[in-house]
Amino acid sequence: QQQQQQQQEQGEQQESSNGAQAEATQGQEEEAGPSTNQEEQQQQQTTPMERARQALATAPIDQELLEASLSELDEEVAKLQADVASAESRATMLEGTLQTAKDQLLRLNADFDNFRRRSAGEKEAIASKVTGDVVAELLPLVDNFELARTQVKVESEGENKINSSYQALYKQLVDVMRGFGIEAVPTVGAAFDPEIHDAMMREHSEEIPEGHISQEFRKGFRMGEKLVRPAMVMVSMGPASPPEAPAEPAPSESSVQENA
Repeated sequence: QQQQQQQQEQGEQQESSNGAQAEATQGQEEEAGPSTNQEEQQQQQTTPMERARQALATAPIDQELLEASLSELDEEVAKLQADVASAESRATMLEGTLQTAKDQLLRLNADFDNFRRRSAGEKEAIASKVTGDVVAELLPLVDNFELARTQVKVESEGENKINSSYQALYKQLVDVMRGFGIEAVPTVGAAFDPEIHDAMMREHSEEIPEGHISQEFRKGFRMGEKLVRPAMVMVSMGPASPPEAPAEPAPSESSVQENA
């Protein structure tokens, strides 16, 4: 029994010593672990150039560390060169895209300016055409007023009042047409222009020079540079030529002999 007791005590002592050794080993590992991690972190934070300098600063020179640092430097330079080439390629692509966008913007601006000018011209042409059509519809009314003005003969006060009212309406119509930019084509006394005049007759005139208008049959109108209706006119041929004197008959031979 004593021997068994002694063996049991020896086993317990050995187990306790083993546990103490294990705890000591674990503590050493825990202490060594953080320091190793810190060294690795420091190595990661330092650049290859700094590690190469550290290798050169140690005496003697750490050849392995220096070669490893130089190899890392070569890799970093190659990576930087690749990044530079990639950046230059992207810059060239962006410059091309920018130039294309500028060209498109210039074309769009030019197209818009052309469209704006074309739209303004078309709008003006449409407005001019509509105004011309309206005025053309009013011209027969103007002709009737002009005809009535030449035909009416005022003989009483009542007729004078009617004529005044009639002329007031005609004046309003003329003012409306002037508001549209309509003006009468010059006729009597003006030089004949086939672009704005229709020659209905020709006659001699002592007062109007040749090639000028002596009488107006129907008014003509134009709107700016556009002719709405040509004027019907008579063109002067100038003064009539005086009649030629009759030629005297030549003397006969018998009369010549008699005189001799």
